[in-house]
Formats: sequence, C-alpha cells, structure tokens
Amino acid sequence: MSSQNHYLAALAFIDQRLDELIEEFGDLPELEKEKQRELINTKVLIDETQSLLDEIKKFVAAAKITLIELKEKEEKLTAQQFMVRNNKEFDAISREIESLRQEHSNLSNKMRSEGIKEENLTKLLDEYQKKYDTLNAEIKALRVEIEELAGEQKEEVRTLKKQKEIIESKMKIQFLKEYNRIRKNHNDSAVQIKRSSCTGCYNAVPSQRIVEIRNNKDLLYLCENCGRILIADDLEINEDLVKQLI
Repeated sequence: MSSQNHYLAALAFIDQRLDELIEEFGDLPELEKEKQRELINTKVLIDETQSLLDEIKKFVAAAKITLIELKEKEEKLTAQQFMVRNNKEFDAISREIESLRQEHSNLSNKMRSEGIKEENLTKLLDEYQKKYDTLNAEIKALRVEIEELAGEQKEEVRTLKKQKEIIESKMKIQFLKEYNRIRKNHNDSAVQIKRSSCTGCYNAVPSQRIVEIRNNKDLLYLCENCGRILIADDLEINEDLVKQLI
C-alpha cells in the first residue's frame, strides 16, 4: 500500500534528477546573462560615442562654411581700405579685419582640436564595435551549446515533470507544502535514514524514532538537527518506486 512516505521519496527522487539535469548546464545560463549585460553596456557606449562624433562632424561642417564667410568678409574689408577718405575710417576697418582674423584663428584652432577628438573617438568607436561583434558571436555560441543540452534533456525533463505532477496530486497538501517550504533552504528536502543517520546532515537518529517512522509512513517526521523530512530506511528509493506509484 502506498503511503505519504512513499510519495515523498518518489518526489525527492524526481527533484534530484531534475536538479542534476539543470546542473549539466553549469554556468552557461549565467554566463550568457553576463555576456548579454556586457553587450547592452557596449551598445550604449557605441551610441554615445556615435552621437559625439555626429556632433563634431556637424560642428566641423558648419565651421568650414563660417571660415569661408570670414575670409570673404576680410577680403571685402581689405579692398575697402583702399577707398577710405581718412585715417579714422582706415583704423576702423583695420580693427574689424583684425577681429575677423582673430575669430578665424580661434575657429581654426577649435576645428583642429575637434579633429583630434574625432580621430580618437573614431578609434574608440571601432574598438567598441569590435567588442560588440565579439560578444554577439560568443552569445550565439553559448545559445547553441545551451540549446543542444536542452534538446538532449527535453524528453527526459518532460517525463519527469509529468511524473512529478502525478505524484504531487496524490500527496496530502500539508505534506507537499512542508516539502516545498524546506526545499527553499535544502534542495534535498526529503532524505532517507541510512545507518541510523539523517543523510542530509548525518546527524544520528534515535532508534525509537527510526521504528516510529517505519511504522507510521503516513506521518511527517523531521530531522531534529537540519529540519529535513526523514524517509523510512526500509524504502527502496529509485525509478522503479516512481513507476510503481504512478
């Protein structure tokens, strides 16, 4: 006759196998997430750098037009100097020409400075783009590896999850709640007694308590040390038990 202890044992066996399958992925899922975060950060840097480059190019284009206009104004004023009627007009035009030359010089210097900045940003953008492409390739490779593992496990995981649903449906709600509560702290929330000890923490279980657990398989017993659910030592916990209960 099937007892709650039997169902707990079967559920623990199924969850253990599911955990093993998840562990086969190792750090691949977390590594993919890490690469994705790095990819997003790199894309932000690319966009910011490109925006700065666009601003510089816009400035340089406008500055070139301004420099031409300043030069034309200077040439026009220089020609007017020969047509002045007195020194006062000549000095006024000279001051205006000097102002234009100074503005031209300042703008030229700024253009050279922006040109150096543009060169550095272009190199930086190239580095960011190469890093982005490398990360993209690494993520694709990781996804292929994860998908291959998932493909190999797909059928077994589907079977185990179906078995788990059936086992859980046959358990008393308080047993299932307690099992899931303990599983938040211990993956192996239900463990078998072996050699008079809890196999979760290896703490000794009194002989009288072991007898009680054997004889009362529809009651819930917890390890007094680690709090895991104790499963009777006379149960065979394996795939055959799961199939038998289903």
